[in-house]
Amino acid sequence: MSGSRASLWAGLYCPALPLNAVWQGLPATGPVAVHSHERGQARIFQAGRIARQHGIRPGLGLHQALALLPQLQSRPRNPAMEQRTLEQIALAAYGHSHQVVLAPPDTVLLEIAGSRRLRGGLKTLLNQLQADLHAQGLQVRCGTATVPAAARLLARLNRHSGTDSLRAILDGLAIDELDLAPDRIRSLVGCGLETLGELMRLPAPERARRFGPSLNTELNRLYGLEATPLAGWQPPERYRQRLELPVASDRAEALLFAFNRALDHLGGWLQVRDHALTRLQVTLEREDGGQPIGLSLSLARPGFDRTRLVELLALKLDRTRLAAAIAALVLKAETSAEHRPPQADLWSGHNRGDAWPALLDRLNARLGETQLSGIAPKADHRPEKAWAWVAPGTSAPCTETRPRPNWLLPAPRPCRRADFRLEEGPERIEAGWWDGQDCRRDYWVARDRHGRKVWIFREHQPRTGWFLHGLFH
Repeated sequence: MSGSRASLWAGLYCPALPLNAVWQGLPATGPVAVHSHERGQARIFQAGRIARQHGIRPGLGLHQALALLPQLQSRPRNPAMEQRTLEQIALAAYGHSHQVVLAPPDTVLLEIAGSRRLRGGLKTLLNQLQADLHAQGLQVRCGTATVPAAARLLARLNRHSGTDSLRAILDGLAIDELDLAPDRIRSLVGCGLETLGELMRLPAPERARRFGPSLNTELNRLYGLEATPLAGWQPPERYRQRLELPVASDRAEALLFAFNRALDHLGGWLQVRDHALTRLQVTLEREDGGQPIGLSLSLARPGFDRTRLVELLALKLDRTRLAAAIAALVLKAETSAEHRPPQADLWSGHNRGDAWPALLDRLNARLGETQLSGIAPKADHRPEKAWAWVAPGTSAPCTETRPRPNWLLPAPRPCRRADFRLEEGPERIEAGWWDGQDCRRDYWVARDRHGRKVWIFREHQPRTGWFLHGLFH
């Protein structure tokens, strides 16, 4: 994939991605930061808004920062969580474009030449993307250009360009606005260069001699003079997510907050894959390395209702004893490709068909999945074997069209033929030879002395006589 005159690329740049990656899973109650280790010393890498207001800046030693602001909470950088957060941004972008590219460490690119028209224009599309990510706790800047490398740079500056204005915008950029290594920036500024245009006016061989050949490659890709190699990104076909908690905890409130955050990612994945959730397996990984705790959340109706999922996990946690603090959550989803959104009432617009599945989900979570069952028809001519216990909410078509009672007795009850008036029948049922429980019966619809409609049969095998088997209502 590469840029062309017919394409338009948008860049989504998340300036606080390292901070978001570490602190997104738990509510921040005060000044927060992330730190990295340089030459064996912990130094602040990025600080939140409250910490910056108190003078905490990148590069400050962690001990100095804590002396300046004792209530500061700082966590080490987590590359795995940063990658996951970048993919979270890419997932939101994938809902608007089939060409999405990761540009680590903090930017995602997407091609929007076609989708901007479908979304009501460029401004509407970018506003929607920013709103979706803001709802997930991520602030991004946007930039657009016909060249992907330029879109990545302009996203950092929150600027936009078209085909005609791209060169003018790039030429006017200050050297220190470029996404280059700090030592290279110092070298360029030290040579008296102030803008990118001045750098481009230098002969290419001289640039290569003074600053290295790789700089020419970067500039050519930035101006669209050379194709940028891009590797397309797609969401995985099967959903599995591992979310590390910034601080291990055994409090249900903290686990539910992290779980709710994780559902942002799951909801986006279901939407772009057009799948419906049927079961969510949540594994709680203990900080002490002990046996993980598995919790299964089943849905009576495929779909995605984050409020209900959080409620179901809360019910599960009420019944679970946590022997140690939880360090990470692992979510694994079972889905159905047949996605049928719930139907709303024609006049009121409210969904009236969701109450029963919601009740089943709550009962399953509260009582346990093995404590609740439903009944479904089973292909067997013998009435007492023509049904089976099934998972609640499971349905199956009933192909039997002949008269059957609403209530079947637990076991046939002996009776006298003289006590009933036969109305319909006989219906011969002869089956069961394959499992050693064969029978031969003649069934009748009849009335008893009180006029009640009943189902009786005369048995020929394995015994003889008349029996009452069911009641009609």
